[in-house]
Amino acid sequence: MPAAWTTCARSWPANDLVGNRIVASVAVATLAFWAYTQTLLPGVDLGDTGGFQAAVLWPEVSARQAYPLYYDLARPFVAAVSAANPARGLNLFSAIAGAAAVGLLTFLGALVADSLAAGAAAGLLLAFSYTFWSQAIIAEVYTLHLAIVLACCLALYAYAARPTRVRLALFFAVYALGFGNHLSMILLLIPFTIFLLQVTPDRRALFTPAVIAMAAAVAAAGALQYWPNLMSTTHLLNGPASWSDRLATFWFDTTKADWRESMVMGIRGDQLAGRVGMWWFDARQQFGIIGVLVAAIGLARLWMVSRPWATLVALGYAINTVFAFTYNVGDTHVFYLPGHLFTALAAGSAISPVGRPFQARAGPRRTMTVRATRSAVAALVFAYIAWRAWDTWPAIDRHDDRRADTLVTRLALGVNPQSGVLVTNLNWQVENALLYYSRWERRDIPWVRLPDVELHFPFLVRDNEAISRDIVLDSYSAREVVAAFGPLFPIQPDPIRASPDLLDAIARLPAGTPYVLCVLTPPREERLDPEVLRAAIDRLTGGKVRGAGAAAGPAYQLIAGIAGESPTTTRSADYPFRQGFRLLGDPFTVRMESWLPSDTFRRAGFGHVLRGREHVQILERGVNLIWFDREARPSEPVYAASLYAPGQRYRISSVSPSLAHARR
Repeated sequence: MPAAWTTCARSWPANDLVGNRIVASVAVATLAFWAYTQTLLPGVDLGDTGGFQAAVLWPEVSARQAYPLYYDLARPFVAAVSAANPARGLNLFSAIAGAAAVGLLTFLGALVADSLAAGAAAGLLLAFSYTFWSQAIIAEVYTLHLAIVLACCLALYAYAARPTRVRLALFFAVYALGFGNHLSMILLLIPFTIFLLQVTPDRRALFTPAVIAMAAAVAAAGALQYWPNLMSTTHLLNGPASWSDRLATFWFDTTKADWRESMVMGIRGDQLAGRVGMWWFDARQQFGIIGVLVAAIGLARLWMVSRPWATLVALGYAINTVFAFTYNVGDTHVFYLPGHLFTALAAGSAISPVGRPFQARAGPRRTMTVRATRSAVAALVFAYIAWRAWDTWPAIDRHDDRRADTLVTRLALGVNPQSGVLVTNLNWQVENALLYYSRWERRDIPWVRLPDVELHFPFLVRDNEAISRDIVLDSYSAREVVAAFGPLFPIQPDPIRASPDLLDAIARLPAGTPYVLCVLTPPREERLDPEVLRAAIDRLTGGKVRGAGAAAGPAYQLIAGIAGESPTTTRSADYPFRQGFRLLGDPFTVRMESWLPSDTFRRAGFGHVLRGREHVQILERGVNLIWFDREARPSEPVYAASLYAPGQRYRISSVSPSLAHARR
């Protein structure tokens, strides 16, 4: 076997070099952690984030709750530092895991490229990439996932420096542990296996009975992380009785087989062009075109330095990217994250030093020229990273984002054990936030899901009427009740709305008010009424705009100006854009940071409205409106045809319909 293929890297460096690299890694991780804490989401969020926040300190476990390592690590941390506010504590845990991943990447990059600058560049590129940063400030599993991937890579580096069975066992243990956080660790099986084959002097040693038995034992031990999830199937009402059925139920819920089987490799042929566009948009969103080019140069440089590492980086990127590319899910962008890690590692390697054989051939003068050139390139790379961080910061900043708190508070406002029961049929993303709210902020809320009570809903109404409690419904559950029971129940609009009304909000705006209106393709379950949208635009522009804002129009639409006047800025496009303009002398930027219609949910929002460097609104799918008062203060964001706009609440009064009518 050629020596170039068996040499992974230089032997493990001396203690003084290791110390320098540890100090550099800690410094880069600390910088990242500071940035994450400054932009951290303060509370609950919709979607998976709300589900994690609701479950982290909750004693019950289910097979569907399939991230045991994540919960095992996060639970004691959240209990110790933020038991009164689990949402913020779990967000902070993600920031710590993100900083750890950045530090580990810095250390790995410094080892592989034999350069502190290369390691720091790799770590900083990942730290301030858009998607990774967005996941490091909310409760999610992906920052910990990348930290574990990097821990595996460091274990591989240690094994390659001295291939012993103990070090191989260490890698097996870290890799098996990673499956407890995210099952996508399986995507790294081929890159890791090929790396081991390349760096092991005698490949046959990897296939001895002792090594195979060790790998099987470690895998079995790693699988024990899921034991509580498996045992939870024994407590299900009318659950499976036999162990074979329990295992089948556990596997079905843990792997989400009911929907993943239709999503893995679920892209049709006519969607491929759009997926290519999404991939290229995502790559530029993280690193810019310059960053992508530097990564390509770095991969070539890494091939010259260490072919096993170049192979691992290339295969790791390719397999994870192909999986994300063909994964028909609404948050595809987060599955590109391992590819971003390998891109950052390759980009850092672009500024790795030349080797000693080259220096011996080139002579001192030419070597000095090469070193000066490399230093200049490194300075440019760090300047570029700093600019990327400066540019991304205001868009990613969520330190003042309390929209989910406000939404669920309005949904449950006025509901208590004496007055009423809340019945909902919400989108799962909003429901997770409401679940957190009912567990940790308002435990006294009587709340049920309509699908759980629909079969005996008349009895629910009767029993609560007997104790003078109203039934309060969101618009979705009210619609379902009417469809199921017709005029049986006297459902009336509730004075309290679950979200502000778009037309009412615009009607209250005085002439001369600066505003920004953005319309993005609504979610599938929402309908954007074209008449309402046209009426909203007419009121904002004094009827001076015709044809703009069509409900079936382009994916992204922007109208900005002064209320009652012709718009200052309009733009429509089917692809994301960045538009700068001025309102009453203030600089504004609208940034569309999503790929529609494929993106169905994004924790960082689908776009942003910035005034200078102030983040004034996060854009969601549907209608988004923001305006500014006489003191130039931004209003609360108003949404329509959006997850953040459940609309009207309804009520089934516990008193007789005639008396209820008399009261009104």
